[in-house]
Amino acid sequence: MTAQRVRIIGWALFGLTVACIPLTAFMFSRPGPNPPTSSDLVSAVIAFIGAIAFSGVGALIVSQHPRHLIGWIFSLSGPATAAAIVLSAYGALSTEPGWTWLPAGQSLSGVGYVLLQSGVFLPLTLGLLLFPDGRLLSRRWLIPAAAAVVGLVMRMIGDSMDQSLWYWEWTSNIGVLVSIASAIAGLVALAIRWRRGGHVLRQQIKWMAGAAAVVVIAFVGDVALNIANQDLLKGNAEFYVFIVAYTLIPLAAGTAILRYGLYEIDTIINQAIVYVAFTAILAGVYAGVTATLQKFFVAVTGQSSDAAIVITVALIATLFTPVRNALQRLVDARFKDKRDLERLMKTLETEVAAVVDVMDGQRLAERLVRTAREGANATGAALYLDGAREPTYVSGDWTGDAVLVVPLRAGDKEIGRIALAGRRHGAPYAQRERDRLQDAADMVAMGLRLGQERRQAELVAP
Repeated sequence: MTAQRVRIIGWALFGLTVACIPLTAFMFSRPGPNPPTSSDLVSAVIAFIGAIAFSGVGALIVSQHPRHLIGWIFSLSGPATAAAIVLSAYGALSTEPGWTWLPAGQSLSGVGYVLLQSGVFLPLTLGLLLFPDGRLLSRRWLIPAAAAVVGLVMRMIGDSMDQSLWYWEWTSNIGVLVSIASAIAGLVALAIRWRRGGHVLRQQIKWMAGAAAVVVIAFVGDVALNIANQDLLKGNAEFYVFIVAYTLIPLAAGTAILRYGLYEIDTIINQAIVYVAFTAILAGVYAGVTATLQKFFVAVTGQSSDAAIVITVALIATLFTPVRNALQRLVDARFKDKRDLERLMKTLETEVAAVVDVMDGQRLAERLVRTAREGANATGAALYLDGAREPTYVSGDWTGDAVLVVPLRAGDKEIGRIALAGRRHGAPYAQRERDRLQDAADMVAMGLRLGQERRQAELVAP
């Protein structure tokens, strides 16, 4: 499957999630003796927020990494949850007088229940085990991944049983405990990745660990409260708790992507935040100013006037550029990552230019390799000088598998090359990073060449 087709599928799933909103609103708005309660409406709104968060982040991930498992889980979770809400509303509508002709209402409500359970709970557990690269730490971690599925199935079987049976509650509770174990295993996996990872990966895990803690607390708290007092959480309170935990996972993943450059789509999310907020502000200004001016014209002239719309449009045109620029500065200041390969390479260039006449060649070469590896969050890096087949300097876990190779050029002469292995989180190197590394490598090459010339001059000096 081509990358373009995958991108289309990802955004089509997001569009399907959004399309479920007006469909649900239509069914909720149908007249009847038993209209939806305020609690039902709040539950639907909260669930849709989580569904959109998952499908949106999932679409962004699969757009850049078509085979990324987290991206696909997120992308499917959104429409599954949204479809569950639609089917639940459909089942309720099919019982209303005048709508009993709707077919299979009860059966589709059951399907909706399965979709809701799957769409909410699987991303919570599997998302922790797979974050951030979409792969398990090893084959042994297939056990907690399978436990996430087994726990979900046991809970659904328990919920579908006849409650007069003595073992129905045990089945459901054991399923909850298995799900909790899977979620705790996800926290352990994050801790192991933290211990093994570099700076960037650790910063990303901070966000996910915070959301994961809320998920585990929600699971454990639900069990503890039910054991202590089953009537303490009444109505939809449990559902609200789980949906909040459900929503935090994509928000944490999205924040990690935005703030720490994961998957190289921080620019897309940056612009999305700017323009979503920008649209909301302008829409609010348009609605507020238009309504106020219309009331003013009615009070003065006794009738509404199109002049209110003209004035509002002129005001929005005036505010367009300053509001957009202010939002862009705010988002950049809050979310733009300052610890990346470009910044580190620029800093290195400045330092080399300032002290190249006093820094010896060995320290300079080692600094280039170490800084490039840290800035790129690569698993390893190596520097080859003077056409050597074996690396002169190595940093990290260098296996010889180079993903990015940049020559060291001093004028028209190539004196070596620097090679970087793949990144720990699997993202590709951007062209701007290649260019920045090349500039730094050329600066270091000049320093190395000057050092060689200085040493040769010292050798021939009397």
